[in-house]
Amino acid sequence: MKEIISSVPLFSELDEAELTAISKLVASKHVGKNTIVVQEGESGDTMAVILSGSVKISQYANDGREVVLCLLEKGSFFGEMALLDTEPRSATVTTMEESELGFIRRGDFARLMLEMPRLTSKLLAEITRRLRRTNLVLGHISTMDVNHRLYAYLNDYCEQFGNLRPDGRIEIKLPTHQLVADQLSTSRETISRAISALTKDGVIIPLVGRGRVKVDVSALDQRIEDF
Repeated sequence: MKEIISSVPLFSELDEAELTAISKLVASKHVGKNTIVVQEGESGDTMAVILSGSVKISQYANDGREVVLCLLEKGSFFGEMALLDTEPRSATVTTMEESELGFIRRGDFARLMLEMPRLTSKLLAEITRRLRRTNLVLGHISTMDVNHRLYAYLNDYCEQFGNLRPDGRIEIKLPTHQLVADQLSTSRETISRAISALTKDGVIIPLVGRGRVKVDVSALDQRIEDF
């Protein structure tokens, strides 16, 4: 467990003794695909680290429509807000594939923050980064047309989850068109047309493997600048 924990960015600056202490507190659990791990509005006394797999964070509108706030992959964490303010869960977390999650209880987590200042600093930095990203996404949704929202989204997604290739393009596994649409407040058909246009123009190049593509980020940047 310690080897896995050490690969999580939240814990990356901790020493061996601190990693050992944390690994003893983490309870790992295998969770199947499309499983609700956290339900919006319920009480919570644990945070979770994604040891493998991925999840989506979402809320539901009054009409029942799901609004996907973000996607998180291996190495990220969720559920920390309920531990910091003891308020009910602010969103629903659902696995997108079979995942291994590590859970830390509120009392243990609070003690870790007091004993490990570097951990607290990393946590606050990550929360701040997420708030900035949320503000940026909201700004894009309110000021950009759908195509430019998609360009900005792909740019950000490449930065978060992409791998640089020798040709300078970024390789990613695209979320489903429906998931992208849910995050950009539009329809799946609109996203499909926009991605098809980017593919036709060579900005997106399909690779072997379901959903795997490489993206010309410089071309996306230019389209955003031209807005």
